[in-house]
Amino acid sequence: MIRIQECKGVPVVCLKDEGRLGFVSTPLYNEQNSIKGFLIESENGFTGKFRKKYILLDDVLKLNDSVCVVYSKDSVKKYSKSKNLKTECDLEEFMGRDVLSANGENIGVVHDIVFDVETGAAEGFELSKGFMNDMLEGRKVIFMRDGVEFAEEYIIARSECDE
Repeated sequence: MIRIQECKGVPVVCLKDEGRLGFVSTPLYNEQNSIKGFLIESENGFTGKFRKKYILLDDVLKLNDSVCVVYSKDSVKKYSKSKNLKTECDLEEFMGRDVLSANGENIGVVHDIVFDVETGAAEGFELSKGFMNDMLEGRKVIFMRDGVEFAEEYIIARSECDE
């Protein structure tokens, strides 16, 4: 599992052609809010302008907080909005929302979405309790499989958070 913010800005490296193809940018979602790929920002050497391209998660060999590896340049394709991929998902509306425990205690604010690199499915949310608390105790993660309820103004986590 990896957080969306960890992916952004990492270089996309081509294994076969041994070159950098750009940098991971915005995630692309399908209708079920699963990540299907990422927009890639790459610089055109002649004009210095950025062109929108993307890679599918199926073509990614490795993805972590320092690198995204694909096999060949053919993995990177031109992006158009007609590909049935969207740059926003329904889960993003929960960013910044308070998360309460089952007994009503505030356990943090949604800071990021955690997803499975293999399937692209959203697994849960990373929580923040403020800069100092995050530095001292680290951020916690709640997983949707453990029971999460969505209310209008907050989220209720039915089980304890993982570190």
